[in-house]
Amino acid sequence: MPRHSITVTAYHSDDTVCPSAHQHTRTGKPLTEGRAGRDHFISTCSCTTWTSNPSSTKNYDIAQGRHHRAAQQQAESRSPSKGPAVLRKLLRLDADD
Repeated sequence: MPRHSITVTAYHSDDTVCPSAHQHTRTGKPLTEGRAGRDHFISTCSCTTWTSNPSSTKNYDIAQGRHHRAAQQQAESRSPSKGPAVLRKLLRLDADD
């Protein structure tokens, strides 16, 4: 089962990445003069099939990432496993004698 890790990235209003080293208030306003504040956040998944819509809060993006990860894990758990069939053949429980 592939691992789904979610990365949340902050962006300035001009769509440049806002590094985590930039200090800002809880509302996204910069604490250093001359810097653009954090405008929006975007989540991406390591499976490369999902990216969230831009949101104004990091917590919302984190929640969207958790929702995606849960949906993917649910879908993967529904796929049939070949493990038991392989074990039966190895143990010869359903061997054709």
